[in-house]
This record gives sequence, structure tokens and C-alpha cells, in this order.
Amino acid sequence: MKLKYTVVDSSEFTYPDRWAYASSADKAEVFAPRGGYATFQILLDGLPEDGAVEVSAEGFSPEIYSLYPVYVEANQGLNADNALPHYPERWAPYYIYDCLMPYRGKIKVTDGRGGLYIAVKIDAGAQPGVAEGCIKAGGLTVPVKIRVFPAVVPDETLKIIMGYNRGCVADYHNVKQGSAEFNELDDKYLSMLRRMRQNMMYVGGVTIRETGENRYEFDFSVMEANMKKALSFGIKYFNGPSVGWRKSWHESTIYVKGNIPCMSHEGYLYLSQYLPALHAVLERNGWLDIFAMGIADEPNGENATEFRALCGLVRKFVPDIKLIDAMSYGNLHGALDIWVPLNSEYETHRQQMESLRGNGDEIWHYVCCGPRYGGYINRFMDYPLLATRYLYWGNYKYNLGGYLHWAANCYQSGMSADGTAYRQDPFTCNCPEHHNTDSVCFLPPGDTHVIYPGDGEPWMSIRLEAHRESAEEYELFKLLEAADKAKADEICSLAFRSFKDVEYDPIKFRDTRKKLLEAVSAL
Repeated sequence: MKLKYTVVDSSEFTYPDRWAYASSADKAEVFAPRGGYATFQILLDGLPEDGAVEVSAEGFSPEIYSLYPVYVEANQGLNADNALPHYPERWAPYYIYDCLMPYRGKIKVTDGRGGLYIAVKIDAGAQPGVAEGCIKAGGLTVPVKIRVFPAVVPDETLKIIMGYNRGCVADYHNVKQGSAEFNELDDKYLSMLRRMRQNMMYVGGVTIRETGENRYEFDFSVMEANMKKALSFGIKYFNGPSVGWRKSWHESTIYVKGNIPCMSHEGYLYLSQYLPALHAVLERNGWLDIFAMGIADEPNGENATEFRALCGLVRKFVPDIKLIDAMSYGNLHGALDIWVPLNSEYETHRQQMESLRGNGDEIWHYVCCGPRYGGYINRFMDYPLLATRYLYWGNYKYNLGGYLHWAANCYQSGMSADGTAYRQDPFTCNCPEHHNTDSVCFLPPGDTHVIYPGDGEPWMSIRLEAHRESAEEYELFKLLEAADKAKADEICSLAFRSFKDVEYDPIKFRDTRKKLLEAVSAL
């Protein structure tokens, strides 16, 4: 069979069993700001089954990845009764090109088809203008034209945190934490998160030893080491370990240090020792301004009163440590410094949420296994890729200072209620069983990760790249806003009007992005 190709914009998901796309073209004509990347996909048909295809570039030096198909087995949470246009984009089961495997002489082939993801880094000091070249693959020549705009992507101001699980790194790569092999992998994962412009991390590593009745000693050495390493990679902020947790979504009690009720005398004695010890470590290292602490994740109506009381108790001991939690709207006023509602909750209760700014609080947003209704954007693999791309456009639209997601690489494993052990393989299972205290569910596809455990290294997803591009566009919007807010708002509204009203035509999105780059370049 004769080898053929089609070029597809990087804002669209591609699939091994589909050839035609809204952005399909016979050449790559892409554009980018300085300090960003020019990206596109090339689908190939008629490949040898062993995938041994020579790929090279002329006129530029790109990063080259093989599109790697992963399996979406279900549309958890969606059915014929609650489906909307693009929700889902496809009904499962199917394979999708979400994973990006670094090209090293071979392309992943499925029934003669495969593909490439091309990313060309544009130096911040590059000369604006048009560069022409080509990608050569197996005898084919794909013309490439890259327009470099004068606009320069600023340093990140948006705070981004996605949960990085070092235990999963050790488990899925079969290495021991602390070993040389693990540390090398850890470096690669941190570099990948920084590529995406993540600048904030969850941090744990506190060892607690009981020395007597209601007496404790604390060892923060692992936490300090992890923070110092993250800082060396460019991480700027940290979300410390929550002081409390719930046993049930239906109970009011919040517990500290295992099973101590936080409002008990024993809970008070524990907090009176732990919090000053934590503060001393942060103060000694000069980290108080870059550290925020969780109280008890996702408070609800059942535990809201105790949550607010616990926040007040924490403030008694460490009034200069900021408090942060993911939450839904509820009777929590005054509890936190950094409010992180679901994007759907923010829009539903926008007036009430905005009232919190008057006291100097920050407002962010988050997504997780929800929202999964009403057309709200999320980063799932059965939504359009643009649903991920627009997440930080929402940060610009509503002046939300940060974004949180619980999982960058949190592949699931454990024991089901029937005693069956399970371990998620993210290449073949993307709706795994998930336990959260007394709640058990199956997650929507892609919720657990935007990074794959590749062969001896992490592999990006195209959703991770969409996060990066969205973060770059946020900073460009903020740059334009400082000079001409009306113009920035006008361009944003062409593609993003709310978290559930966005433009899914990739050609119209491309035109809007071009208008943004032209406007910033004209400053």
C-alpha cells in the first residue's frame, strides 16, 4: 500500500480509525509566539507493521513524537439521556491518540496507520517572520511553514497544581524510591511538569513519632528535601499536607493524625505541637510566603461547621500560613484564604464567590471527576481536546488566579469490595475504580493522569500539551489586558464565553488564537 499522510491541527484529538478531520490539510502552516512552541500532527497510512520509518526535518529542529493509541473503554457518567453535542465526542469503546511517545526510529502502528506529533520550540529571542522547511517520513515530504509572531510569552503568573505521585513513579517503573534510578525518573517527571508551566506542587513527607501521652516529635526532612528539589526545577509554590480528613462524606467529624477528632482535647494538643513545628521549618527556610496548607479536602454540608472551626483553630497557631482547599459552594465563608471551587460551582454561585475577594481572598478553580454535566469543560479523553485547551481561558475570563487538579500521574490501584486486587494500566484502562473514604466510583476517562509511565521515562499526553498552550495563552491575554482590556475581552469571547459555552470548531479557534497573537504583537 502506498504511504500517504494528512496534517491535523494540534487542537484536535486524532484516532487510529479516523482519517478526515476539520483541520485536515496537505501541509503544515502553523504559527506561534516567541517563547512558545509551534505544534502539529501528521497522520500516516500505509506504514510497515514494524513501524520502522525514518523521520527527519529540514529547516528547523523539532521534537518528534509518535502518536501512541490508548484505550477508552467507557464513557463513565454519560449516557443517551444526558449526552450533549461533543459530550461525549465519541462513544466508547475506541482508541485515541492521547499519548506521545518520543520517536526513536519507530512509529507505533495500528493496521498500517500511525502518526507523529511535531513540536518546534521558538526561542524567546528568535527573529519574527516566516520559516519554511519540511518533515520527511518514509519517503514522504510534508511541507511546513512556521510563522513566528513578535509576541513573547511572559513568565508564568498563573498558579497551576496537579497532583504528582512519586509512589506511582516507583511502582510503575519498578524502581525503589531514593535509588539513583528513581531520582533520574523523578527529574524527568519534574521537567515534564515544568514544560507544562506547572509552578506549584503538593508536598508531603512528614514523619510523626509519639513520645508520650499526647506528646509528639516531627521530622520534616523528607518534605524539606522534596521542596528544595522542586525549587531547583523552577517550582515556586507549595500546597502542604492537609491537617484533617474525613472518614465519611455523611459525617460531621474531621480527624487529625489518624483517628483523633479535631475538636477533641487530644486534637487540640496535637495541633498545638504540629502547627508550630511546621511553621518553624517554613520560617527557617524562608518559605512562609510560598506555602499554603490544606485543611480537609472538599468540605461539604455535613462537615462545614467543624471545617470552619478547624480553620479558626489552625489560624490561632499559624495565622500567617495561607489556607487552601478544593470546595463546593456552601456555608464556609471566612474559612479559607484561597478558594478553589469547581468551575461549574464558580459559575453557578459567581456572585457569592466574588464577594470573598473583598476580604483579600484568592479565587481559583478546579476540575476532577466532575463536572460531568451541562457542557462544562473538563480534561476528559471523551471530550474534544479543546475542552482541555480552554481551561485557563476561564482563568483569564473570570480573573481566577490558579488552577488545581488532583492527578498528574495518579494511576489507581487497591482492593475492590469483593476482595479483588486491581491496578490500572493507563494504556488500556482509563476509567478505573476509585475509592474516596466511603465513596466508590469509576472515573471518567483520563481523570487520573496527563502523563503516562513510558518505557524507562515519562511520556506526555497531548492533553498535557493542551494545558501548556492554554497556560501560554493565559499569559498573553493578561499581557494584552494590561494595555487594552476591552480588546483582550473581545478576543476571548470569540472562543470562550463561559465554562460551558466555548467554540469547538478548530478552524475558528485557530483564527481566534491568531487574533490574540496579532494583538499582543502590536503592543
